[in-house]
Amino acid sequence: MTGVTRITAVLAGAGLGLGLLVAPATAASTPTDPVTSLLGALVGQSPPPDGGQPAPRERSSYGRTSAPDGTLRSGCHNYRYGYRLQPPTGDWTLETFLRDRTGEGIASGVFISDSDPRAQHSHFRFCRYSTRPGRFTIRALMHWYGPTGADHQVWLEPSHFRLSRPR
Repeated sequence: MTGVTRITAVLAGAGLGLGLLVAPATAASTPTDPVTSLLGALVGQSPPPDGGQPAPRERSSYGRTSAPDGTLRSGCHNYRYGYRLQPPTGDWTLETFLRDRTGEGIASGVFISDSDPRAQHSHFRFCRYSTRPGRFTIRALMHWYGPTGADHQVWLEPSHFRLSRPR
């Protein structure tokens, strides 16, 4: 018996033996782990119609960030921005990152479902002497947690705003 034939025979035997122990899959007993799904496939059970996975979403459907154009004032100041989220669960965190025109990170923020709403305004604080006028980019990373504590994440579409020189 060759190695491939031996492996095939072992898998077939295991599938037949497990087929006696595994009940047919129904909509009420959808497998939640990959091992159960694999064993079901080995013994001829068909996967659920949706493949056991949620339908994919566009990353823009999870939320967005925004900020108004403005003037880069002398000294250190707060610059307003906002976010609006549509997470799949009520347990989430949001990390925001502000990048200047050169791509350098100059400010950040963190929001948590336990203490922050799904939509609000906040501020980035930075100083004129450490940055230059131009186009700024807000990047945001949202994490959400399922009933089992599994961590999921998605980068929201970046948003942009301009800060010009004072007149």
